Amino acid sequence: MLTAAQMASDRLAPSGDPTGARARPRLGRAPDRALNLAPDGPARGRSEEPKPDPRPLRLVPAIHAAAEDAGLTDQGVRLIQRAPARLRVEADAEHLHRILVNLMRNAREAIEGDPERDGKGRVSLSAVRTGTRVEIRVRDDGPGLPARARERLFLPFQGSTRRNGAGLGLPISRELAQANGGDLTLDVTGPGGTVFLLTLPAQA
Repeated sequence: MLTAAQMASDRLAPSGDPTGARARPRLGRAPDRALNLAPDGPARGRSEEPKPDPRPLRLVPAIHAAAEDAGLTDQGVRLIQRAPARLRVEADAEHLHRILVNLMRNAREAIEGDPERDGKGRVSLSAVRTGTRVEIRVRDDGPGLPARARERLFLPFQGSTRRNGAGLGLPISRELAQANGGDLTLDVTGPGGTVFLLTLPAQA
């Protein structure tokens, strides 16, 4: 499957289609990221990641790159970004990308799975520095998490709310956040939507 994705990416190169040209870099990165996860994640319930390489990262560009990979669009589920332009975190760039993609993709799928929403909604991301930490909140206006999923949300293979979902996205995201000196928790969920809180060290 990963080889097929790479071949599709290569075929987009000479097409001249502007949409394909924009998608090709994202599609080209996906197989490498998946290959890094494939051997260990499903087998152990943990990603067995290499140690993070934390460095100062501007948060806003990371948000927009992750939103694109998470499938947020102005025509469907769109991003509302409320992070200060100069805010920086200390984190591994790849780890941060994967955490944000997973949170925003989950939010999009929750909205799209609500028959009353017609595939449209908002994923809002706000961030604030509090001392040596940055608090990042990812909120959606979907239907909220079912009660049966809340207690097992961060347990491997148990917390998925999607049919045929592996239940590894949130456990791995929390593992990555903690490896970078932060954490990932469920802040609130209900009929008005769901909010996840990601904390990371602020740039010193």
